[in-house]
Amino acid sequence: MAGWTSHLKYRLMTMMRGELVTLIYAKMLKLQIANVNESAAMTLMGTDVQRIAETFHELLIDIIPSIVQVAIAMYLLYVQLGIVCIAPILVTISE
Repeated sequence: MAGWTSHLKYRLMTMMRGELVTLIYAKMLKLQIANVNESAAMTLMGTDVQRIAETFHELLIDIIPSIVQVAIAMYLLYVQLGIVCIAPILVTISE
């Protein structure tokens, strides 16, 4: 299961990078010649697209499941302890 999800994650990142590079290149083709700075567009297509894809990967794959996991844990604490489950949450947030 972990291998399959890793494959899907990297596939999503690759598709996103491809689309971003295509959008930047299409935008660069529509610019007037006086406004074109090829080195800036190439830099944007290289490093910045990679950074955007990695940030999206962290957001989608790492942060959102963690929030869901915390929500489930809070619910399970509520089922076991009742309203007292708020105390550990407050202690955790205050630190």
